[in-house]
Amino acid sequence: MSVLTPREALIEKLVVTLHLNVPERQMLGSDDVSVAEVAAVVKRLLERDGVFPPNAKPWQPGEAVFEGFFLTKRPDGKVQMTGQRHNPIRPDELAEQVTYESDDLDQAVGRFIRREWSNGIDGIPLSTL
Repeated sequence: MSVLTPREALIEKLVVTLHLNVPERQMLGSDDVSVAEVAAVVKRLLERDGVFPPNAKPWQPGEAVFEGFFLTKRPDGKVQMTGQRHNPIRPDELAEQVTYESDDLDQAVGRFIRREWSNGIDGIPLSTL
C-alpha cells in the first residue's frame, strides 16, 4: 500500500467527506483540483472497498435511503452506478432508483464525477486540465 502525499490525503478527505476546513483549504493551495486527481481517489477507494462512497449501499426496506449516486464493483468486473432518492416525507422509503452499468472503470468513474460534482465539491471547482 502506498503512502499518500499531503495533497492526495486532502483530496481523499474532500471526496469522502465533501468538506475541507479553512486550514485544509489553505494547505491544498490555490491550484485547482483536477478531475483526474478526484478520479484517482474514487478508483482507489472503489477497488479497496468495492463501493464508493464507502458509506453508500442499495436501499433495503426499513433502512434510511442513501441519497445520490454511488458506484459498486461487481464480481464480474463490471461497475454499476446507482442513483437513489427517498420519499420527501419518509427518508426510509425509496422513491426512485436508477442504475447504469459499465464495462469500463474509467468511464463509470467519469460519469459518476459528472453527475455528482459537475459544479465542484464544497465550493472547490474541478478542472479538466
